Amino acid sequence: MAFGVIIMLALALAFVLFFNRSQQKLLQEKNHSQALKLAHQQELLNSILFTQENERKRIAKDLHDDIGSKLNVALLHMHRLRKFREEPEKFGQTIGEINQMLHTTVDTTRRISHELLPPTLENFGLEQAIKELSESYEQSGMLAIEFKANTDGRRLPSQMAELNLFRVIQELIKNSVKHGEAQKIRIQLDFLASHLSLQYQDDGKGFEPNKVEKKGLGLNNLESRVNMIGGQMQLQSTLGQGVEVSIQAPIER
Repeated sequence: MAFGVIIMLALALAFVLFFNRSQQKLLQEKNHSQALKLAHQQELLNSILFTQENERKRIAKDLHDDIGSKLNVALLHMHRLRKFREEPEKFGQTIGEINQMLHTTVDTTRRISHELLPPTLENFGLEQAIKELSESYEQSGMLAIEFKANTDGRRLPSQMAELNLFRVIQELIKNSVKHGEAQKIRIQLDFLASHLSLQYQDDGKGFEPNKVEKKGLGLNNLESRVNMIGGQMQLQSTLGQGVEVSIQAPIER
């Protein structure tokens, strides 16, 4: 009987030890999973902040280089007017130069404000904004953009989501022109039952994704923008065969 009790106690102890070890293992796996999740969230947050900082730097540069320099020139012309008060011809010429400079500054200000939040995007939605962007490239003769949409006039409920997707398209086109030297781009936008599908393809030089610095192409920023709206982005590229990008994002967020 004593031997049987010892065996039962040993089995009970073994069970307790096994249970404790299993619990510790589960807890370690849970902590590891949470750590990975937190690391991913931190990486996403850092990428978002990096994107915002780049936007601020670009805007500051435009304000300083374009508007600031033009206003300085206009100010110099104003000082010239004092010298030409007794010379009507030069006075009138300087007034004309100031007028032209101010008109140019107004146009530059309008361009910068449009880049921050395009009026077409705000008033008519993502489809019309992409269409307008495509037509502007077509008219410039830089490249051909074939844009097709199947949205039935629907819009995303979030203007921020539309803006992020629009910025993604802008960045993809910029990369196609600057890095891929593309001549033609195809964009397809479809609104499905519960999500939207955005397909992008160019005929540029392409690249090997595993051998390219994502930061250099702004790919981390693109992924951050898509993640911000709860979407997913897949990119495929091969040297000499262009770039293909597929984005799936929920319509209701």
